[in-house]
Amino acid sequence: MELVQLKQLVVIAEEKVLSHGAERLNISQPALSRSIQRLEDELGLPLFDRTKNSMVLNEAGAAIVEEAKKVLSDADALLKKAHALKNEEKHIRIVTCAPAPLWKLSAELGAAFPKIKITSSMPDEDSIISLLLSEKAELAIVRKEIESEAISTLPLTEEQLCMRIPLTDELSKKKSIKFADLAGKEIREYTKTGFWHKVHRDLIPGAVYIEYDDIMVYTNVINSQNPLTFVTELANTHSQNPAGAVTVPITDEEACAHYRLAFLKKNEAALRGIVDFSAKSARGW
Repeated sequence: MELVQLKQLVVIAEEKVLSHGAERLNISQPALSRSIQRLEDELGLPLFDRTKNSMVLNEAGAAIVEEAKKVLSDADALLKKAHALKNEEKHIRIVTCAPAPLWKLSAELGAAFPKIKITSSMPDEDSIISLLLSEKAELAIVRKEIESEAISTLPLTEEQLCMRIPLTDELSKKKSIKFADLAGKEIREYTKTGFWHKVHRDLIPGAVYIEYDDIMVYTNVINSQNPLTFVTELANTHSQNPAGAVTVPITDEEACAHYRLAFLKKNEAALRGIVDFSAKSARGW
């Protein structure tokens, strides 16, 4: 006896006509008839009253259909439990084009799924799609639409870039600025910012950068010296102004990143709980 036979039996009972059941199950009518005959042989009793032109569920068949529904329901519950256990023990690899959404997402997932092992990396943005397709990552945070039939994406969150400006700088009097306003300025920058690192250099002509690879050193410097530096609300740096500085938004189109969560379509069922949770959590960031 196979679960597929029980499903076939239930479908026939629901459709009441063998040909309709075969069409719904996408198999031929003779193949469906043979499968049900094998089930009857194994059970040792007929489930249908047959005539030359019809096949009607009998009393025994109706009783077996109800039991079959219970078995199928239990089998479905078993599969859901197995998927839940698999998710609990899952190793999720996340690649990202920028650090801030990854920091948020990793913290949320770690709290909600403590048994999941999460590892992450921030590769070159152009390599993210290939990492997904080669299954070297389960999830990806991207800022561009992905033109691949194998990959699904959904909106995650956005990040608005701002500038922390000391009050001694004339730009501190502005309500907003453009990248061009920062031309020739000395800017302190944390270098591990993914695609933002290139955006700064492409759009701010002649800026002088003092770079920091260590986040702790960088944080200490900007808090103690009050220099020009980039901040965002998503990275939790937007409102942390020391005395003598203000935060001013950068209004260029390129200063706002719209992030999406990407994953392989074939893995969607296995990742559904994590993906749904991520999207829901991101709405509150």
